[in-house]
Amino acid sequence: MTAMTKQHAQQRIQKLRNEVNHNRYLYHVLDKPRVSDAIDDSLKHELARLENQFPEFITPDSPTQRVGGEALPEFKKVEHEHRMLSLNDAFSFEEIKEWIKRIERHLRAKIKPEFFAEVKADGLAVSLIYEDGLLSKAVTRGDGRIGEDVTENIKTIEAIPLKLEGAVKEAQKGRVEVRGEIYIKKEDFEKLNKKQEQAKGQIFANPRNLAAGSIRQLDPKVAAKRALTFLCWDVITDLGQKTHEQTHEIARSLGFPVAKVNEYCDSVSKLESFYQKIDKKRENLDFNIDGIVLIVNDIKLFKKLGVVGKAPRGAIAWKFAAQQATTVVKDIIIQVGRTGALTPVAIFEPTQVAGSQVSRATLHNEDEIKRLDVRIGDTAVIQKAGDIIPDVVEVLVRLRSKNSKKFAMPKKCPVCNHAAERKSGEAAHYCANKDCPARHREAMYHFVSKKAFNIDGLGPKILDQLLDSGLIKDASDIFTLKKEQLQELERFDVKSAENLVKAIDNAREISLGHFIYSLGILHVGEETANALSVYFGNLTAIQGASLDELNKIPDVGKVVAESISAYFSDQKNKDFIDRIIKNNVKVRGERLMSRKLEGKTFVLTGSLDSITRDEAKQKIRLLGGDISSSVSKNTDYLVAGSSAGSKLDKAEKLGVKVINEKQFLEIIK
Repeated sequence: MTAMTKQHAQQRIQKLRNEVNHNRYLYHVLDKPRVSDAIDDSLKHELARLENQFPEFITPDSPTQRVGGEALPEFKKVEHEHRMLSLNDAFSFEEIKEWIKRIERHLRAKIKPEFFAEVKADGLAVSLIYEDGLLSKAVTRGDGRIGEDVTENIKTIEAIPLKLEGAVKEAQKGRVEVRGEIYIKKEDFEKLNKKQEQAKGQIFANPRNLAAGSIRQLDPKVAAKRALTFLCWDVITDLGQKTHEQTHEIARSLGFPVAKVNEYCDSVSKLESFYQKIDKKRENLDFNIDGIVLIVNDIKLFKKLGVVGKAPRGAIAWKFAAQQATTVVKDIIIQVGRTGALTPVAIFEPTQVAGSQVSRATLHNEDEIKRLDVRIGDTAVIQKAGDIIPDVVEVLVRLRSKNSKKFAMPKKCPVCNHAAERKSGEAAHYCANKDCPARHREAMYHFVSKKAFNIDGLGPKILDQLLDSGLIKDASDIFTLKKEQLQELERFDVKSAENLVKAIDNAREISLGHFIYSLGILHVGEETANALSVYFGNLTAIQGASLDELNKIPDVGKVVAESISAYFSDQKNKDFIDRIIKNNVKVRGERLMSRKLEGKTFVLTGSLDSITRDEAKQKIRLLGGDISSSVSKNTDYLVAGSSAGSKLDKAEKLGVKVINEKQFLEIIK
């Protein structure tokens, strides 16, 4: 092989550098990657090899210079040329309208309602300085006037260009200042914490703390491993922009990612609509946000409004209902689940979080209590997402009182007083008594739940009433109830009794997958129940399956197989199933129709009009396909219904084939 000349090496290095930088722009800014990670890594590898061979051709904007350098002894303080301001907060639409009135009072005139509404990633604000198009310095906000030089750490973040794109010629000469947020995506945060957990390392409390902590590490190699990214929200330098909306367009053309959901709003009512829209979809965004930022769109007017204290008059942060709150742990109790699992639950005064009052939060298990070091009497940070029971995410140890009490898992079940044990390899403690009343009651709640028998109107309170009155002893008795019996109970009249009996009759025919799920077998969730249904086709075959047969089912491992086998070997469980069937319940078996979709993985997102999501999943399974809840490179199809969320964005980024409902129906026909 002929040795490469310097001239050829220089040309090849430049081409490789341009290609890698272009791929970065396509991936991080346009969300349209054109090559795989493997190809990108190969190009970078060749570039690094050539630069090692010809070091005279290394430049500061080369992608190879992103690798963290030597650890710093300390961060240098840097004074901001333009102060990094904070924003005043608003928590209601009334406060937003008052903000606009304050602006008009200051100007002594009505303003044209033109605003730019944007989301803000919850991370660490930084200012990026470019000299003649090249990244020169990166500085944290600090106190707004003086921050810290974190340039070496910032260079490791691929979403930040080392060299500005050439779309705006004015940016290639002199000084350009750009501002935005360093953050970590939710998915990457969860992956990192899983790795930390496996390595028995530090578990990070939230994405924001991780991002800020990573950038403030003196060793850049730490930041390089943290999958950090960037979102631009301002260009301070005048590059011809007249509005804040144009600022975002310029930022994108310079090579910076900006939030795609941002909107120009030409009325006050549109500000409220934007807030409501983002509030509904924020769980589907790939980064955490705690509100939106509203800014007067006209830059000249924005500057004229000036600053009050540390905040500009022309911008405001409209916060969502708090996702986290602090409270004092009054007690820790044990809740016994349908599988006998003993779950510790923190009890506290009713506290407002995520728009609702909560008075308890799960502590999961003994290991989680030890990790948090939570004690009775502690001040804790609780976090809630949607309608799910909140978690305790942190304990404020500095507020701990001398009277706080450590908690130990009980050695006996608090309901039936039988022994409680922790099985080898599991985090939970279990009540050893299969006839524990608490287990029995929770199992009943599960039996009638939506993904099981789905009996409308038969919730926990009615079940408790039926059990306490002696009308039913177990779930099989539900199908023997008569309206005359129900009419005698409190809260029931003729109509409500008829409705419940009718709902029970409607539930008498059930698919095999839903039936298996209703039994509440340890370790058997919805997907495993459906896998058993499709693999065996009927209840008798599942009941008689050997361990070897169960182990052959995809995604059913040894522990799950043993749990299934043990359940169907227990005579009490056999008798229970027999009673259900004798009470006129028909279990509808479903065998594999064909292997048409074998080896194909589907992800569903958004709403489907002509078929329910459960029906769509079952169709895919019956044709041999697989279902996944998340998009990856191994996904073959993303079925996108109306109001598709972040999964659609990720699929397009990864090059996954996206099909609509009509195309999906053609495939499964």
